[in-house]
Amino acid sequence: MSEDATEPRIAKIDVHGYRPRDFVGPPMTTIVEQAWDMGADKLRFIHGHGRARGKSPGFYNTKTGWLGLRIRRELRRNRELRQWIKYSTLDCGKWGQTTVNLKANPNPTRRELDLSVLPERSYQR
Repeated sequence: MSEDATEPRIAKIDVHGYRPRDFVGPPMTTIVEQAWDMGADKLRFIHGHGRARGKSPGFYNTKTGWLGLRIRRELRRNRELRQWIKYSTLDCGKWGQTTVNLKANPNPTRRELDLSVLPERSYQR
C-alpha cells in the first residue's frame, strides 16, 4: 500500500432517540451540508436496527427500522441533497447504520458537526 493513501474521513451522527418526523427534512439537510463543509468523504447515520424493544417492525431484509428507512428514502429522493452527496453511493450493508459518500469539497470551512441545529430527542437512550 502506498504511503499517500489516506483513510477516508467519515463524519458520524448518532440519531438514536429521534423520530423520523423530527429528524428527516431540514435538520437532516443541515447535517449533510455541515458534513460536506467539514470536507468529509462519507457521512454515516447511526440509527439502530429498530428491534431494541422486542418488537419486530416487520421490515424484512432491510437491517434497519422505520427511522433508517426514512433516512434512506430522503437520501435517495431529496434532490436538494444531491449538491453535497453522491446519492448513488448509499451503503446499507451494516446493521443499524447508513453511509453515503459526499462530493469533494475543495475548501472545507468547518471542523465538526454543530448538533445544536437538531431538535430535542423524542426519547432518551
